[in-house]
Amino acid sequence: MKTTALILTCIAIAFTSCVQESEITLLVENPLDTERNDARILVTRNELSDQVKIPSGKLPMLTDPAGNPVPCQADDMDGDGRWDELFALTDLAPAEQKAITLSFTDPASYPSFVVRTNIRLGANEPGYPELENADRLEGVSYDNHSRTGEVYQMEGPAWENDHVGFRNYLDQRNGMDIFGKHTSEMVLDSVGIAGRQSYHEPDQWGMDILKVNTSLGAGSIGYMYNDSIYRVGDHGSGTYQLVFEGPQRSRMNLAFSNWKVEEHTLHVDHRIDIVAGTRCYESAVTYSGSGERMDLVPGIVNMHSDSLFVESLNDQYTMLMTHDLQAEDTSLLAMALVVPSGLLVEYGQTRDLGEGVTQTYYARLAAEPEQPVPYRFYALWEKEDPRWASRAEVVSFLKREAGRLTHPASVQLVTD
Repeated sequence: MKTTALILTCIAIAFTSCVQESEITLLVENPLDTERNDARILVTRNELSDQVKIPSGKLPMLTDPAGNPVPCQADDMDGDGRWDELFALTDLAPAEQKAITLSFTDPASYPSFVVRTNIRLGANEPGYPELENADRLEGVSYDNHSRTGEVYQMEGPAWENDHVGFRNYLDQRNGMDIFGKHTSEMVLDSVGIAGRQSYHEPDQWGMDILKVNTSLGAGSIGYMYNDSIYRVGDHGSGTYQLVFEGPQRSRMNLAFSNWKVEEHTLHVDHRIDIVAGTRCYESAVTYSGSGERMDLVPGIVNMHSDSLFVESLNDQYTMLMTHDLQAEDTSLLAMALVVPSGLLVEYGQTRDLGEGVTQTYYARLAAEPEQPVPYRFYALWEKEDPRWASRAEVVSFLKREAGRLTHPASVQLVTD
């Protein structure tokens, strides 16, 4: 299994052998009176450099008070060969404060952690070699999309964690799809290859559970301009880039160039993160090339659902959710957009037939040039967890998620 470019997968050697030029304590605190699994810790290189001298050629790592390694990774965000962020996950009891030690070690001595996220774009050729960069197929739409499967494994990049998977059609459809999973193992490296069962049919690991057609599928994007929705990427050119990949989180970017909206020619970047332990992927979308306001429109396919549930989760976040027998095997599936309430202009429904975007519930999010707009897309399948057969359980879960978003674990750096 792959890791970030900066972390070598190896068996951890004894930590006492690591040369530690600098140490710092992180005081990580849960501000909520409820238990948090996989609470996020994020420390930037710049934050650390204000406190300690960062040794050249070493990577930061974390250990708990008992000396056990905390699952973490050092990520190169800009491709310059130097780590920029330290990311980790830890469990916290209600209102707990935990002291975690940060030290530096050689890359070859970095511990191996259970791999809980994965991004995969394979070329459809012998050996299915993995691609870190790729061009979108042009001239491919809904009537000739078989071409995409001839070029790319799973028709484009796929990403997963220990609960759910997704994929993108790397052509002018720019659709988003869902892989329902029965397993916490990373499986998508070997899905969609010759000799394996079709991912459209149930398998031991799960299956493709969504039909997208000409909708915005599982959080695909458009922009609204002059009261019309324009699908991002239906012309122009596009690229895929793997930004980094690690056991706790992974990131990819979809870029769209020379995309025209009426008289405007735009560039759009769609950053996608997948983090261990979640049932969602996280998006940040930015456009440039015009000073005109164009609002972002992520959507949910409504082909097998006739009700959209819209509810404020707390004072910061709103959900737009469907919950129906809408998985391809006719089981219960909840799909939800969780968006910042302050950006939600309106929500609506497209027509079912005709040109352009159809069969979609959508959120209209206020956007400005060069300003990233965030949203999350959740997929909760009853065969992954029977709780998701209950709409009330889904809503309760999303409210807890909104609480975690609004009140993240705090991280304080303390030097010796």
